Formats: sequence, structure tokens, C-alpha cells
Amino acid sequence: MVHLGPFRTREVAMERIRRIEAGNRDNTTADTVFVFFHIDGEPVLAVSELDSGFAALVAVMREYFPGIEKWEEGVPPARFQLASVELWKRPTIDSDPTDDDPLSPPQA
Repeated sequence: MVHLGPFRTREVAMERIRRIEAGNRDNTTADTVFVFFHIDGEPVLAVSELDSGFAALVAVMREYFPGIEKWEEGVPPARFQLASVELWKRPTIDSDPTDDDPLSPPQA
């Protein structure tokens, strides 16, 4: 669950997340990094690093989506430059069957 404003929340089942990326918006005073969740059949959900609970969200999500902890790489070193980095993508049917599915429980 993510708080999108003072009175808005949105719940998304993790198995419906197709892709996660990070990007930034460069203001004249500072950059703001966003994590974008691409969801099957829904608009993209953008969560800002300034949103309440952002650090906790990333901490929990790294258990299910390896790579999300690299969200800070979405901030480019040059001012006024837009950037985006893919953090995680759902494996496709063409993927290597030996790859671990991040949504599957760990094998004992």
C-alpha cells in the first residue's frame, strides 16, 4: 500500500507488477527520484522518494524484486538531465527456466 497524498492510497497485488524502474525530475533546487511500477491493466504508479513510507516500501520490495534497491541510480550526475533505469522486469516465457522467480517462495 502506498500513500499518494493526504487521503489517497492504492493497493496493488505484487504478481500484477510487470516492471519497475526509477527516474528523476530535476527541479531548479533539487532532484526528486521516483520509482515507477508498471502494472498489468492499470496506469503506471509513481512513488516519490519524498513520499511518506518510501524507505520502508523499498526495504520490503527488495525481498520480492531484486534490484529495486538500486533506485538511486535513477539520478543522473548532470543537472537538468532526465534519466531512467530499469530495476526489475517480470520474467517472460522466453526466460531461462533456471532463473529464480522472485514471487516464488524460496526452496529449502
